[in-house]
Amino acid sequence: MSWYGLYPFQDIFAKRKFRKVLIDPPKFIPGSWCGAGKLWIDEENNEYWLTSRPREGEVMRGYAAEIYKSKDGENYSLVTWISKEELSEMTKTNVQSIENQQLLRDPSTGRYHLYLSLDIARENVAGRENKTIESKWETFLLTSEDPSGPWKPEGFVIRGNLEYDSGEARDSTIDIIDGQYFCLYKARKAGTNIVHTALAVSKDGKNWLKLGVPKVDNEQQPSYFLLSGSIIPGSTGLFFVGTKTLEVVKGAALTKYFVVYRIDYNNLNLETVFSTTWTSLSRFEHRDYPIHTYAQVVFDAIKGNRWLIWIEAVDPNYSKEPGLNLEVDRVLLYTSETRSK
Repeated sequence: MSWYGLYPFQDIFAKRKFRKVLIDPPKFIPGSWCGAGKLWIDEENNEYWLTSRPREGEVMRGYAAEIYKSKDGENYSLVTWISKEELSEMTKTNVQSIENQQLLRDPSTGRYHLYLSLDIARENVAGRENKTIESKWETFLLTSEDPSGPWKPEGFVIRGNLEYDSGEARDSTIDIIDGQYFCLYKARKAGTNIVHTALAVSKDGKNWLKLGVPKVDNEQQPSYFLLSGSIIPGSTGLFFVGTKTLEVVKGAALTKYFVVYRIDYNNLNLETVFSTTWTSLSRFEHRDYPIHTYAQVVFDAIKGNRWLIWIEAVDPNYSKEPGLNLEVDRVLLYTSETRSK
């Protein structure tokens, strides 16, 4: 036996292979994206559910939350969507854009939770120069008996009510471990470009306790530090696995880093377990900036012998260049077959 506990992420990364394009953007024009979602696997019904948000530039920013279904984890069909206009009615405010979505099933009620990052600023300001109004992002919750809906609004659950997240409290990675919700989310102080990843926990997915901004290897986070991926239990604790974004390129948070951290939530620290550069294995990824923040790593409990990795990839052919309103993003699937001990 060469290892114990959770399957080694180093091996998962080393054995990854590009599989296919999962979702194309609504149009192949600069500023048109898809992605920023979550893959949830329904073992009871042998179904895969994947969310996404379509975008078509600075005017038609994230205009819907889309929900797709698959029987094999590779071929998805659109089941339903929730429009920006519907969300404006639900929230009783003017929703300017939709970003990251998180789909889970609550263990207490059996209802599905859909978390949406919403820009609720007074005006659509993304991409404007010399703007005097900035975006205001918070996280809204919908619940349903079925992923296909109908969806009931539960309200804003992760609000920008503290100094460190007063500008943005969104782009979450949420998973349920031992019956408890754990959330890593993007936290930006209003009026600044300082972005950190904050940690919160919940018993029911509705009422959240913010633990604060964790250190990284017992050091303060860089001025821009954004995580996107999965939270997975292991024999020595909880682990985050996914992407690490450290820079903004012409308004877009882009990355080429794949990381694994052990989450010490009692001492509010992220301990590096594995860190490497993401190397593109497909012709659909930009060489220098292959990933636009969003990614996920999940064990395929239905197939039982592989891990699924999806990324929101910056396309090198249709994009003018990497950057907000300049690039075209697709959702790509990688797979990694496991081996026995």
